[in-house]
Amino acid sequence: MGNIKILWILLLSQCSLSHAQTLYFNRPADTPQARYVIELLSLAYKDIGHKLELIDFDRQSALIAANEGELDGQLGRIAGVTDSYANLLYVDFPLYSFNLQLISHCTTCSFNQIESMVVQSGYLVVYQYMMEQSYKGELIEVKSSAAQLNLLMQKKVQGALIVDFHLREHLPYMDIDTLKIDDLMTIDSFHYLHQKHKALIPKLKSTLEKLEKKGVIAVLKAKYRI
Repeated sequence: MGNIKILWILLLSQCSLSHAQTLYFNRPADTPQARYVIELLSLAYKDIGHKLELIDFDRQSALIAANEGELDGQLGRIAGVTDSYANLLYVDFPLYSFNLQLISHCTTCSFNQIESMVVQSGYLVVYQYMMEQSYKGELIEVKSSAAQLNLLMQKKVQGALIVDFHLREHLPYMDIDTLKIDDLMTIDSFHYLHQKHKALIPKLKSTLEKLEKKGVIAVLKAKYRI
């Protein structure tokens, strides 16, 4: 009887392992928001018996790769991604919110009166906002927020579109007395999965809601100052 019980336990363990799965996502830029999302989602995946793994991947093509199933999804993206990437489904639980900001040398200009604008390439929310506003000025794309702000402070552009947590880290080193900073819109960030993982979405949502009720999310937001 004892041997049968041990065999049954081993079979259950093997069955559990066979259902465990590692999901692969591209490594994001190292920001407090990214570290927060990684820790939170690692906890959520562990809770449902899976594992989150990060791999180095070209961030410019990560959305395309996720849509094609080469990556298992995206750790955090704004709502509306599915408009262009139909294979990506979102977990209906906002991970965190942030503001899109305009920082400009022209203190009296409206958005469309800014003659030249610098943006960080790869941020969909920036391009979506500019399309919605039918921006007609000169557009310059760079690879980092530091490059954006360097061009702005050297007055090579009149304005910069930037997300608040990228601007925040540079503010102590900037002379902002002659600059105008406007909040343009508040955006929620969501976790996305390729449709082949559709069955995991309600499980992840339930787990994230549980972590919120337990206060885990509040603790993590305080830890990373989100």
